[in-house]
Amino acid sequence: MGWTLLLVVAVGTVSSEYSLDTDIPREAVDRCHRGWRDHRPKCGEYANMERGAAREAREAREAGRVRRQVPQDQTGDDKPKPDCTVYKDTEYYDTCTACEAGTKTGDECKKLPKPEDLIDYPDIDKAKCLDISWGTGRENTADNNFGNCMAMKTDSTHRYITSNNVPDFYVNPYCPIGLGKGYCVQQEIDAGTCFFTGLTCGATNNGPGTNDYGDFWVPQEDNYKIKLEGDPTQSDRPGDMYDAKKVGAAKTNGAAQGVAINGIAIQGPNDAGDVSIDEAGFQLACGGHVTPPLGNNETTGNVPSGPPKYHFHKSPECLSPFTDASKGLAAGGEPYKHAKLMGWAIDGFGIYAYQEEGGKTPVVDECGGHFGPVDTGEVKYHYHSRAIVPYHMACQGPALGQCNKTQSGTNYCHPGCGYQVCVQPGTDEKKLKEYLAKFNDTWLDKYTVNPYNGVSRMTFWAFPITLAIALHIAM
Repeated sequence: MGWTLLLVVAVGTVSSEYSLDTDIPREAVDRCHRGWRDHRPKCGEYANMERGAAREAREAREAGRVRRQVPQDQTGDDKPKPDCTVYKDTEYYDTCTACEAGTKTGDECKKLPKPEDLIDYPDIDKAKCLDISWGTGRENTADNNFGNCMAMKTDSTHRYITSNNVPDFYVNPYCPIGLGKGYCVQQEIDAGTCFFTGLTCGATNNGPGTNDYGDFWVPQEDNYKIKLEGDPTQSDRPGDMYDAKKVGAAKTNGAAQGVAINGIAIQGPNDAGDVSIDEAGFQLACGGHVTPPLGNNETTGNVPSGPPKYHFHKSPECLSPFTDASKGLAAGGEPYKHAKLMGWAIDGFGIYAYQEEGGKTPVVDECGGHFGPVDTGEVKYHYHSRAIVPYHMACQGPALGQCNKTQSGTNYCHPGCGYQVCVQPGTDEKKLKEYLAKFNDTWLDKYTVNPYNGVSRMTFWAFPITLAIALHIAM
C-alpha cells in the first residue's frame, strides 16, 4: 500500500490546474465562442488592430509624416507605458525608454504611436481592389481574378498580409436560410441572441451588397501579422482559437482564426449562435459565405455594422490544394501525396488540405493538429482541414489533452488520438527531434505520445502513472 501511495503522490506532482491564458475578458470569450450575434460585433475584442489603421499609417508615411495618436492605454500619466521592445529599430525607441525610466513625461509619452501603426503592411491598389462591386461584370471574371486582391510580404520573423476579402472565384447572391427568410436559426431566437430580427434576405432596403436575390461580397480591407513559424513548445498551449496577442500576431478581423492562401479569413466552426455551420443547416459554396448586410447601420458604439464580407468556415474545396487532390489521376490529380498548404493559422502553423502521404487520414490531436511531414518532407506541427467539425482547428495547439479547457459553450474539440501529443504514424523520429530542438529539445519528454513509429513511447513522467495503476490493480 505504501508503494502505491508513494507513486500516486508522484503522479500528483505532474498534474496541474489548467487555465486559458488570454487577455480577452471572459464575457467576451463566451460571446465569441458561443457566436452571440447581439448588439456587439462578434469576436470584436480579438481584433488587436483597428481596421484601416494600417492603411492610414501607410498613407501617412508616404506623405512624409508619421501618424501620431494617443494609444487607448495611455490617456494619462498614471496609465502603464507600452513595452518599448515594440519600438525597437524605430525613431520612437529612445523616447519610449526615457518615458519608461521617468526622464520624460507629458505629451511625448502620451502620444507615442500605437505599435500596430508601425507595422508596414503591403499595399493593395485602392482603385482595383476596393472601389469595385460584385455586380459590375468586370470583377466577376477570371480575367480580373474575380476581384480578389491579396498582397503578402515577409521579414525574418513574420508574414504580413493585406486582403480585400473578395474571393478569387465566382459566388452567387446568398441567403443563409432562404430567400425571403431571416438571418437567425431557431436556437438563436430561443436564446435571445439574434440581432437581425428585422432583416429579411432579398429585401430591397438592406443596403450595400444586396439585391433581390440575396447578399454578395463588398470589398473591405483586412490586415494580418503572423509568425513565419509557430512554436509548439510555447508554455501556454493549448490556446484560444481566436487569440492573436499570445502568439505574437496582429489582425483587424477578430473572428479570424487563420487566413487562406487567397487572403480570405478562416473563421471558427460556429456562425449561428452556439451551433456549427452544419448543425445550423447553412449551405456554403466553397466553404464560405458573406456576413449579414449591415451597411445601413451606423458605425457607432457596439452596434455591428458594415456590408457583407466574405469569409470561410468550412474547407474551401474549390481552392487548388483541394482540387489538385480530387480532380482524378487522368487529370493530374495527386490524391496519395501529402495535402498542400491551404492557409496559415494565426499562431503561425500551416493549415493543410485533407490527406496525409499515401492518401491516409491525418491522426490529429483535439485541436486538429499534429506533428508529421508536410508536402515538402519537413516534419512540423501543423493543422489539417477536414469536412467535419471543427473544420480547421478547435484551439491553438498542440492540444496536450487540454482542448476542453479552451472551449466555451459548445465543445468543438476533435476526438484526438488518445495521447497528449499526436504524431502521424510513419514520421521520422530523427526529423521530429530536430524540429523540436529548435525550440526546446526536452519538451516532448513531459508528455505521452501515440505509437507513431511502431512503439508506444512512454515518457518519464507518464511512467509513474502507468506503474501506479498496475500496482494498485495487483494489490
